[in-house]
Amino acid sequence: MIRLTLLLLIAAIALPLRGAESPRSFQLKSLYHVGYWVRDIAKSRQFYHDFLGYDEPYVLNRPDGSLQMVIMKVNERQVILLFNDPKMILPSGDNLDHLGFETDNNAAAREHLLAHGIKVGTVNRGRIGDLLLGVRDPDNNYYEVTQLEPVGQLLKHQGKGLSATRISDRLRSATIPVADLPAAMHFYRDILGFKRIDADHHGLAMAGIVRVQVTDSTDYLELVPYQRAPGAEPARRAPEYCLEVPDAAKALEILTSRAKALGLAAPAPLNLSPDGRRQTSAMDPDGIRVIFREPSAAK
Repeated sequence: MIRLTLLLLIAAIALPLRGAESPRSFQLKSLYHVGYWVRDIAKSRQFYHDFLGYDEPYVLNRPDGSLQMVIMKVNERQVILLFNDPKMILPSGDNLDHLGFETDNNAAAREHLLAHGIKVGTVNRGRIGDLLLGVRDPDNNYYEVTQLEPVGQLLKHQGKGLSATRISDRLRSATIPVADLPAAMHFYRDILGFKRIDADHHGLAMAGIVRVQVTDSTDYLELVPYQRAPGAEPARRAPEYCLEVPDAAKALEILTSRAKALGLAAPAPLNLSPDGRRQTSAMDPDGIRVIFREPSAAK
């Protein structure tokens, strides 16, 4: 009996020690960006600049000088990327290129992923100056993990491109298509340290949507199920993302006025999100649903 008690005590002590042997030595600090392919960059610029009110602090051109990417600045640490190549849009309308997270230590993030059997490339300095690490989830969704650098364009443009007409100054969440939920949860929760935060939301459960919070942030992803048929085009819908607004009714009033002036479709009437928050929404020129949702009580 004494021996058994000692063994249980040793095991209880050893469990936290084993967890401390390899602590996660990096942070995933935010949903840094969402990136989408677009059909008509002029129409996209009208929607994101004139309708949503975002400025372009800089652009990225291809080596031949043609436009590759437009950057719409949401705040000092979050942007929306628009890639100028309609051929990349799937027949289903899915035009997601990738999502991005900000980290404080890309080298440590890479070692952590490798240690958990995830294939990743090397850390490289991108053309806009920051350190980048590419990784794919079990559904082949691509992520760019970015360590911002003083020589990078975002930090070089701090204090610039923050339009007073921005409908929102917070990129809050984005949807991601998932065919194998257990594999996705292992990747996001067990490896990356995301936290599942949809347990009390009946509306999300009814839709089959799983919400996971970015490791060291209150930003989140919504994992949206889809059917993967062998030999067929995946039935992945066009993506969505959410911009946080303090007052959805006021946002609806502003967007309705702008839509009328620009000849755009009016935003959706005020409604409730699956977790009970007021929201409205609008469709961008490529069918992305942009949601304007009030914050939850606990940020």
